[in-house]
Amino acid sequence: MKQLLFILSFFIAYNALYGQISNGSFENSSKPDLSNWKWTCLAESDSSTPPDGGNWCIKVYGGNTQGCWPGYAYQKIPAIKNGQTFLLSGWVYAQTAPPVGLYFGKINDGVITLQTGVSTKSTSWTQISCQSTFSLSSGDTAIVVLNGGMAGGPVQGYGYFDLISLQPVTGINSHEQNLSFQFYPNPFSDQTALSTDKFFDNATLTMINTFGQTVKQIENINGRRIIIERDNLPTGVYFCTIKTDNIFETVKLLIID
Repeated sequence: MKQLLFILSFFIAYNALYGQISNGSFENSSKPDLSNWKWTCLAESDSSTPPDGGNWCIKVYGGNTQGCWPGYAYQKIPAIKNGQTFLLSGWVYAQTAPPVGLYFGKINDGVITLQTGVSTKSTSWTQISCQSTFSLSSGDTAIVVLNGGMAGGPVQGYGYFDLISLQPVTGINSHEQNLSFQFYPNPFSDQTALSTDKFFDNATLTMINTFGQTVKQIENINGRRIIIERDNLPTGVYFCTIKTDNIFETVKLLIID
C-alpha cells in the first residue's frame, strides 16, 4: 500500500509539473482520441503526423467571415494560476494561406480571449514554441488554444496540430530561497555549464524533452558548477530540473546545431 501511494503521489506531482496538457498527442493506444479538447467550429482526427507523432493528429477548421468564426480547438487547465509562466510548443502546419498557431488564452463564461501566441504559414510540419505568463482575473480559466486560421471569404482551410506541450518555466523553491541558476552558453551545440550563486549539495539534474521524456539524469552534484555534454541529443527545447532536499527549480535549455 505504501508503495502504491508513493507511485500515485509521484504521478500526481509529475503531472502537476509536466502534464498540464492532457492528450497532446490526440491519440490513445494508437487510436484517434480528441478527449479533453473542445472546439468552436469543427475539429477532427487526421492520420497526417509529424516525426515521432504517432498515428493521429487533430485538424482544426479555421473558420471564415461567411461561416463559423473563429476556428479554435482549446483545452481548459484550471490548475494554472495568474502570473505563472510556461513554454507552449507543438508541431503545426497550415493547409491553406491563413497562418495557424498556438496561443495562451483564457475563458470566462464561454468567452475566449487570446493572449500571447506564435503562428506559422508553413504548409509542412513545423515545430513552433512561445513563452508567456498567463494573465487571469476572477472567473477566468487558463486555456491553450490551437488557432486554425481564418479566411476572409468562403475559403475553408484547416490547421493541423500534434504533440502539444505546456511546460513550466519559472522555478519552484519550497523554502523560498532565491537561487539563481544559469546555463552558459544557452543555446548551446556541444556542451554547456550550469552554475549557481550558491552551492549544489547532493543535487540531481534531470533533463526532459517537450514530449515529457527524461533524456538525461545526473546525480550527486556538489559545488557551484557542472558541465553538461550534449551527447546525441537532437536540437530542440529541454527543461532541466535541479533538485536537492529542499530545492526544486526548473530552467529552460535550448540545443542548436
